[in-house]
Amino acid sequence: MSWSENTNLRAGRERLVGNMLPQRAIRRRPSRGGALTVETALVLPVLGILLAGLMEFGHYFMVSTTLSAAAREGVQIGCYEDVTSAQVAAKINQVVAAALSVSNATVSVRDGSVFDTANVDPSTLNFDTLPLKEVSTCKRGDCFIAQVSVPYDSVALLPPFWLKNKTVIGRAVMRHE
Repeated sequence: MSWSENTNLRAGRERLVGNMLPQRAIRRRPSRGGALTVETALVLPVLGILLAGLMEFGHYFMVSTTLSAAAREGVQIGCYEDVTSAQVAAKINQVVAAALSVSNATVSVRDGSVFDTANVDPSTLNFDTLPLKEVSTCKRGDCFIAQVSVPYDSVALLPPFWLKNKTVIGRAVMRHE
């Protein structure tokens, strides 16, 4: 028995290739192409819906933050003398238009004297029932609220089937100086 035959017997599944160096024989596995296609077909739609939801909720919070920032900009100019509620609303609309492509933002300036009383819980307060306020008539220390709202349907990235008919609101409260 030659050296190569003896090596083949001892090596089991090893075989000699080229310069007589042993190399493992590669066993072929059955093709999994069909299983991979089925798994991909099952996982991809779920992953796509998850990704779309993540993008849409992220966009919702971005719009909410933008509206709050616009309301803050409005009350900052509204706290000075000789500024009208129309100027406050114009500033808010300017900030909203620069950030979002929306033309139907609703802006209101309301009386914030409700915050002058003790123990007011803003989470239970219905801001839409507060009376409108003209900022130019405010005295020093009077509190006023700027509120801007946009229907989310008009700014949504995707057709809003999970945030349908939702209104995004931004508010800011400040005292007149």
